Amino acid sequence: MQNLSVDDPATLHSLSLLDERQRIEGRRVPGVRTVLVVLSARAMVYDVEALRHRVLMAYPDSAVFFRSTSGRPLGVTSPQSVDLLIDFTGPGQRQGWFYSRKLRRMARFAVGRNAGLFRKGQYDRVFDEKAPGANIPRDLLEREARAQSEVLSLAGVAVVPAAGVTEDRSKTIALDLPPLAQE
Repeated sequence: MQNLSVDDPATLHSLSLLDERQRIEGRRVPGVRTVLVVLSARAMVYDVEALRHRVLMAYPDSAVFFRSTSGRPLGVTSPQSVDLLIDFTGPGQRQGWFYSRKLRRMARFAVGRNAGLFRKGQYDRVFDEKAPGANIPRDLLEREARAQSEVLSLAGVAVVPAAGVTEDRSKTIALDLPPLAQE
């Protein structure tokens, strides 16, 4: 939003969402043909098909595979080598000791949460929800929603809403119109 002079708050909000979307799309990883998504054991904000759709919107020529935090495939088994790993496993979720290392060896590019056991050093992009400036909500579902959307944005998958509900201006819009011409 360089050098814009807009006074309408709804327009400013829409422009900031567009700016955020462009910033996220700039983080896309080139050459992605296979994506492995490791789902969170605590809570999922998006169902599997919605998540597949979001990933396919960002990487249209890719195949998306899912695994649970424990390593079980959900649906079709993923190949041994993938281009992009999106790991939603959060802190305190049960996982094998070195499962994150195994996932990292499988992936050309890895994105995830800082859930301990050296993920911050292993993964290419990491969302650290325990960082001092993270400002994560205390509610479990809100926390998971925020963390999962941040991980998706690090992977270049936009989760910014395209449209939202704005205030009802039906009562005041007539007051902003110029008066009718008298004949």
